Amino acid sequence: MQASNSLSSYFRTEVDHAVRTEGLKTGELTESYLAQLLADYAAQPINHEPLTLRLMEAMSEPPREQRQHLREIGDTSLFVSGFWGESLERKWVDVDYYIGMGGSAYERLSRLTQSNEPYSAVFAELASNFDRFVEVLMTVRQRTTRSRNPSDLLRLYERWMRTRSRWAGRRLAEAGVLPPASRTPRTIQ
Repeated sequence: MQASNSLSSYFRTEVDHAVRTEGLKTGELTESYLAQLLADYAAQPINHEPLTLRLMEAMSEPPREQRQHLREIGDTSLFVSGFWGESLERKWVDVDYYIGMGGSAYERLSRLTQSNEPYSAVFAELASNFDRFVEVLMTVRQRTTRSRNPSDLLRLYERWMRTRSRWAGRRLAEAGVLPPASRTPRTIQ
């Protein structure tokens, strides 16, 4: 229990920094939720069952189980997009698939969750800004994994050329590859 608390605390600091770095205005409960999500995924493996199948199964479940499955789909999509999105490039199922599935799952979950439940607003916020929260997790990943080699920089540049992502532009400017004025704002795709 104490290790989990210290991991949550560690990720809380990282999420807070990343949210500020990305210029995202978010609620305190949402930041706590993201930190706990990261702590949970650090301690457990990812369910690799296809998200589409999981979503189809969820839709046939009773409301309580449906909410749980939608939350798992949203959480998995957010984590995979933020931490492993680069590894999905040039795959059949790319980061856009995870972003679409995650945003949809959180949006549906926010509608199924009663407005007086504490996480109702969190799920709505995650749904409406899913791509920005992916950028937050990408920033956490960049800060917490220190390996930076030329091929990482090349992949980042290729991503920026393809998407003009704000996040990628900032990272390239920090590495001295692009001048700060070249960081064309655009959400990730």
